[in-house]
Amino acid sequence: MTHPGIDTEARIRALLTLYRESHYDVSLSRSRVATIRIGEPAPVPLVRWIGDAGIGYYLTACNPRSTSLTADDNEARLATLRAEVDARGLAYLEGVGHIPGESWREKCLFVRGIGEDEVNDIVRRYEQNSIVVARTHGVSTLRVYRSDWRAVVGDVPDVEWI
Repeated sequence: MTHPGIDTEARIRALLTLYRESHYDVSLSRSRVATIRIGEPAPVPLVRWIGDAGIGYYLTACNPRSTSLTADDNEARLATLRAEVDARGLAYLEGVGHIPGESWREKCLFVRGIGEDEVNDIVRRYEQNSIVVARTHGVSTLRVYRSDWRAVVGDVPDVEWI
């Protein structure tokens, strides 16, 4: 597993490019899918679903620090996250992050009604580099939890630093 502070500049830039190019699909009723893209407004069906919460978070427990795990390991981690979200009584939709034309897929949960502190705790416990944040107003952003990356990338409009 990769630990904070040892990522190369090239890996940081490559990961941020991949995160930005990814499509963050959310499964809706009747087999429909809404896709969140960094730097773009959330799709209307997701804005409606988020509703008064005003914000939704695309969370995963898979591939900590963007280090590939086995499918079984990722499923177990996601099941634990799903159970935690269920225990908190939070609303969520299933999702899958991917890059069109590539084989990589990462299962996620799109969660509403959760507080910032809870989100930050989950992200850190599951050792995630970043999450996607979708708001009912404005564009979707990448929230990066690796302050050590900020010196490489700097401040950019589609990234929030935690």
